[in-house]
Amino acid sequence: MISVLFVDDNTDLFAQIRTFLEKTGEIRVEQAHSIKQAAEKLKGRTFDIIVSYEQMPDVNGIEFVPDMNGIEFLKYLKTQGNTTPVILLGRRGTGRLSLEEVNNATELALPKTGDIRPQLFEMVTMIKQTMLRKKGERELKVQNEQLATILSATPLGIFQVRGGIIDWVNRPFFTLLGYGESTLIGKELRALFKTPDEYEQVCREFLVRKDAAGLGHSDCRLAKADGTLVPCHLQVRPLDPRDIPRGGTFVVTDNSEKQKIADALKESEARYREVLANTQSIIIRMDTHGTITFFNRYALTFFDYASEDVIGKNVVGTIVPQKSRVQHDLSMMANDIGFNAEGFAVNVNENVRRNGDRVWIAWINKAIRDEQGRLVEILCIGNDITDRKRSGEVRISTDTWKDMVIGDTDIHEDVFDAVFHICTEISIEGREGKPVGTTFLIGDTKNVLEKSRQIILNPFEGHKPELRVVTNPQLSENIKALAQLDGAFVITGDGFVESVGRYITVDSSNVSLPPGMGTRHNSVAALTQVTKAVGIVVSQSGGGITVFRNGQILKKITL
Repeated sequence: MISVLFVDDNTDLFAQIRTFLEKTGEIRVEQAHSIKQAAEKLKGRTFDIIVSYEQMPDVNGIEFVPDMNGIEFLKYLKTQGNTTPVILLGRRGTGRLSLEEVNNATELALPKTGDIRPQLFEMVTMIKQTMLRKKGERELKVQNEQLATILSATPLGIFQVRGGIIDWVNRPFFTLLGYGESTLIGKELRALFKTPDEYEQVCREFLVRKDAAGLGHSDCRLAKADGTLVPCHLQVRPLDPRDIPRGGTFVVTDNSEKQKIADALKESEARYREVLANTQSIIIRMDTHGTITFFNRYALTFFDYASEDVIGKNVVGTIVPQKSRVQHDLSMMANDIGFNAEGFAVNVNENVRRNGDRVWIAWINKAIRDEQGRLVEILCIGNDITDRKRSGEVRISTDTWKDMVIGDTDIHEDVFDAVFHICTEISIEGREGKPVGTTFLIGDTKNVLEKSRQIILNPFEGHKPELRVVTNPQLSENIKALAQLDGAFVITGDGFVESVGRYITVDSSNVSLPPGMGTRHNSVAALTQVTKAVGIVVSQSGGGITVFRNGQILKKITL
């Protein structure tokens, strides 16, 4: 039932209209003899529609709404927050009246005399249409309020960007960053990041990391109002996939707790690996010539030997292949930095089991000296780091040691693995049968570029971002071909090949490396000493791979 409040001073026209409307069975009409009376009725109840004259006769006793006509009545309703639809009945000359639905500017002409039933049918239609529109507006308002409630209740931060400017945020997002809603709206998208480089890195990552639904993804750190950083995962539905700053809808997941759990897990895994290394490690002792003096039980089981088969034998020909380059390293081991300084060295070597299977072992080699300080034996503690995940291919796994290399850097694990395995391929294969030496600098790209200069035209300049990502398998051969050029590769922590052919300009006079390491090793050690980059050097004169961080050698791999 539609309730109508008819504001009229008992005219004959009102009686006709009221009788007709109520006979429809869908409309109930209540009369107010004056606007004052109408205002009083509206205080105690609501109506679906109000019908009023544009001009009302003067009514005595009106104090708070003196001389109010239909238009002024509308203004009064708005000041009271009343949104009831209003139809005004107005005089249009001497022989015609007009019904106007104010909200939608709909007008219906009524003859002042004669049969008005056709127009009254139209009036019923007008009232119903008005009700339907009002109902739709109410439903839309309810839906918007529900959506706003949902967006505020979700733990996910959500914001929208137009033209690089934030124009809408939900409560969880501005709460996450410690802003007020009004202070965050109107900021540039790039203002959420600590540096322009981080902002550009995230935009590149959105182009590369896309899911099946076309959403771009990025793991990053957003700047809070107090300047601190919060680890987040971003998803974006961009307006233009090729132009992220243009705008779109962003969904933010707070990764703070996830990061804490990951850090705790890494610490737990590190302790676990330490225990594992102490209980299930290959332990060998040999003299300075490589003659085996001790094999523990795990080593015998791993290499499939009996004790009498290896004790007194040389490591070359047993666990080291006869033609391996590691022979030279074994005979010269006493000259290694580990034995001249802290008493131990770390190397990754290719070894062989009794049945001929190739394996990669990470060795911690500790010098054993007599009372006079002379080196008499070498204690070797090894762990199998062979990656057998790829069918038909044996590679060095980095799972047990890469955490100490890339921890607390901006380098992604898959990026480090991709660069490292390219280095192993360069070391083993060279290029066209000739040995190749090269350098890779990963992470902290801005500082690396500031402390180096371009010495050749950058071969990657101008190429599409997705074609410059080192984790792309199709890029591997191009990188190996370019490794013959002078200078270093500079690769961002998320895998973007920034440049090729960079000459390091850092002073290396304060670097102390073992004998046999040349200018390339010294300059990389010096650069990692003053940046958070990780350096990997492939030696041309032996194929060894050396991993640097903080000016120190973290890993030596002999292939």
